Amino acid sequence: MRKSFCGRFRKSLWALLFLPSLLAAEVVLSPATVIVLPTNAGGGERDAAELMQVWLRRVCESQTGFAIVDEANAVATGSRIFVGATRRAPNVTGVYRDGFVVEVRDGIIALRGGGEPGTFFGAARFLDRFAGVRFYLPGDLFTHVSLQAKITVPDGRYREEPYALNSMMSGTGGMSGTGGVTDLNPRREEAAWLRRNAVFRKESLNFSHQHSMFQRFPPAKFAARYPEIYPIIAGQRHLPADGADQGWQPCLTEPTLVDAAVESAIEYFKDNPKLRYLSYSIQDSHKFCECRRCKAEMGKYLNRPAALSAMNARFLNAVAERFEKDLPSAGVPADKTIVYIAYSNVSEVPPFRIHASILPVVVFTIGDMIIDKRFEPETNIVELWGDAVKQMGNHDWGQGHLYFIPRIYTGLTSRLFRAAKARGLTWGYQHMEAYPNWGLDGAKLWVSARIFWNPELDENELWKQFSSDLFPGAHGSIDKYFTVLRALWIKMDNDAERKLRRWSNQFDLRSEEQREMAREARRLLDQAARDSRSDRERARVELFSKSYRLTEYFFEFANTKSIKRARVEEARAYALGVIATDPMTVFSGGNLPEFLAVFNPALETVTKGKLVD
Repeated sequence: MRKSFCGRFRKSLWALLFLPSLLAAEVVLSPATVIVLPTNAGGGERDAAELMQVWLRRVCESQTGFAIVDEANAVATGSRIFVGATRRAPNVTGVYRDGFVVEVRDGIIALRGGGEPGTFFGAARFLDRFAGVRFYLPGDLFTHVSLQAKITVPDGRYREEPYALNSMMSGTGGMSGTGGVTDLNPRREEAAWLRRNAVFRKESLNFSHQHSMFQRFPPAKFAARYPEIYPIIAGQRHLPADGADQGWQPCLTEPTLVDAAVESAIEYFKDNPKLRYLSYSIQDSHKFCECRRCKAEMGKYLNRPAALSAMNARFLNAVAERFEKDLPSAGVPADKTIVYIAYSNVSEVPPFRIHASILPVVVFTIGDMIIDKRFEPETNIVELWGDAVKQMGNHDWGQGHLYFIPRIYTGLTSRLFRAAKARGLTWGYQHMEAYPNWGLDGAKLWVSARIFWNPELDENELWKQFSSDLFPGAHGSIDKYFTVLRALWIKMDNDAERKLRRWSNQFDLRSEEQREMAREARRLLDQAARDSRSDRERARVELFSKSYRLTEYFFEFANTKSIKRARVEEARAYALGVIATDPMTVFSGGNLPEFLAVFNPALETVTKGKLVD
């Protein structure tokens, strides 16, 4: 049997002593390499070291090696990887929390993040860049491991920082869009996938950019002293009962609302001194204050959204200005960021500059940017907001769940992020409601994550890398398959917006070109199955093939005038037997009641009035 380089390396380490010029140019890794942690290493540092140990062993086809040792016990010879805040750590002054630096010289690799999260993200990127380990989809099947005869890391200093300073894909790994975690078994491996791909990047698990006015202004704390901050609705002062009450907003024109906001912030930051972000985001409701002052202010604008957007921004500007002096006076650093969701009635760009410390998270669907004309000169989302802000973010409806069609728009994501970066905007937060259909379009999440981190990456090359790594025999067919799906979504969505759960038009193929693209996708999957070289490659193709088969049933039923009952029952049996049992197909897979709650209405809608015997 062929001996791996890692095995031969152990027996011939002495030979490298005669190659000082080579050692000065690169570090060669083997199971004899030691991973060094600082004494009293933090959890993130230890996780980073363990991630490297597990996957470097896999690359070297070794069951042991890459020992993790405390810096106090580390030997002073041999190849070593220093992880975290060790004595050999690179200088990370000025490096963002989630960024990292890798220094390679004199036979030593030293890796450290701007913050502890950055150390872990740096370890994952190190594996990607130098060892060919990539976590494309959750689970071992879709993790690429490059079994290398030689792992070399060239001397140099490598620094990376994310363009999107914070990011999240909710509905993945149990991550809730409003903060915290819900129990979404059996998708346990998704949480690890999020972290390894630097997608879960928030300063606090429980932080939410959404609907936070009750948390900022609880009546139990403020109603007695600042009753006027609560709205007049239908002639009555409305005091929200609890956090679930969405039917209100604070009175945006009440002067004491700013006092309460500052007081609330001081308490929050004293309780959470390491945190920098705080949201003042409207409740999920169209109900706003109807007091005389608010009505008079609204009368100054052309329409309700323009008025409320300006009123909300003016309130937040006043809070931001007070933060500059009131926070330091209270012993709280002033380097805080005010977050608000630009959504619904406060979604418009205000007619004045927004304070530099305010981060609007603008709600728009990236996948609909063409039909919504977000790139057109008069309605260009980046240019419009760029005139008012220094920083912004986006809340994207990127599902997934409540779609049974592949919905891939990474080209639009790339275009948006490149435009924002070219405009000089800081991208403070990217939130995607993902709720992934892994078997239909889950690969878009990996591509999107890479774009969030670095918009300069070529979207097409990312897809080619995905196909080449996971499908060595079928890479051509798989790359073409996803190219077809990306084009098909754009064409379908450009003739009619395909909203989640709108089964009446979600599956419409309105031209022969679209219908041919749907058929071509099947031909490419079948070709990929024939071209696959291993059981693992065939299993990957099969996930996409069986998931797309469900889409094909819906395409067929939605685009015909009559359907045999037997064919519908065939589709139902297929969905229940193949899709509903596998959590890697669609989001509700593995949870039969949840799957049926979505599948049954969709099937009923597309077959209504068409059944024949």
